[in-house]
Amino acid sequence: MKKRKIRLAACLLAGSMIIGMGASPVSAAETAAQMNGLSIVLNDAQGTEGSALVADVQATIESSAESEAAESETAESEEQADDQEYANLAVAVVNDYVNVRSAASTDSEIVGRMENSAVAVVEGEENGWYQITSGSVSGYVLAEYLTVGDRELLESVRARAATVQAQFLRVRSEASLDASVRMLVSEGTQLEVLDENTEGWVHVQVSDTDGYVSADYVTVEDMYLYAKTQEEVSSGTAVVSYALQFVGNPYVWGGTSLTNGADCSGFIMSVYANFGVSLPHSSAALRSVGTGVSYSEAQPGDIICYSGHVALYIGNGQVVHAANERKGIIVSSATHMDIIAVRRIFT
Repeated sequence: MKKRKIRLAACLLAGSMIIGMGASPVSAAETAAQMNGLSIVLNDAQGTEGSALVADVQATIESSAESEAAESETAESEEQADDQEYANLAVAVVNDYVNVRSAASTDSEIVGRMENSAVAVVEGEENGWYQITSGSVSGYVLAEYLTVGDRELLESVRARAATVQAQFLRVRSEASLDASVRMLVSEGTQLEVLDENTEGWVHVQVSDTDGYVSADYVTVEDMYLYAKTQEEVSSGTAVVSYALQFVGNPYVWGGTSLTNGADCSGFIMSVYANFGVSLPHSSAALRSVGTGVSYSEAQPGDIICYSGHVALYIGNGQVVHAANERKGIIVSSATHMDIIAVRRIFT
């Protein structure tokens, strides 16, 4: 009779262990409570033998409980570390952009700007201002325009970006070498990644269109948007870098679309519009904008004016321009036509 009780109790204990350690919602603590009742049966049935069995099962359950506790503690530590990582990060929540200033005052110098969704590290706080560092910009931003430590928001503004590693890279309409070319983008251009699931290709967003680039010629990584310096915001070099990504796109008389087609003045007008500058859609009228300089003084971003035509000077004696219907937007010699005037927008 005692052996039968031991076998029965052993089976019950085994079942209790499965309940405590398996997918059942019963916890290890509850299993231990069940075992306390079973231990009475075992001890009564077989003395030392029953107690030894109870001790073995108790040790197994306690080990399981310790393991669960350790895993929970590790998960909690990792979550706390993640939260700490985001604690001092801020996101600009604005309609367009917010200025970064040299001091905590609206009277201080503007040293850069954070566009909507740009991210910064908060270094301190002073009278309703955050002292921040964002990319290469350091300064102060009114606290009301920044949201700090919001992990969900920070993850939502994080993006994947593809940086072009070739001098010029074709953006195609489909993930195939046989697909039509929508545009060319220059080396160093960063493209928003839409998808990476097509082998050998990366689906990207370029201005107001999308396309595919070869994965062999881009580097893809996580990116945040950071503040821009005043020089980056309003410099001829920034204008040129922006304009060059549209090389290869079509010429359309009267057009102003950098992707679907523009004429010479429409191209200049739309490029500068990206930097908040309003220019006329007229090659003749562009001869009077900005400040006049000689061709020998020309700098990247200057507008080169010809008879009935305009182009954007990119340096080294070259211009980028919407040439004609046959050539589209191209890079060519600045002296391919007689120069009438050179106009500088950013001085």
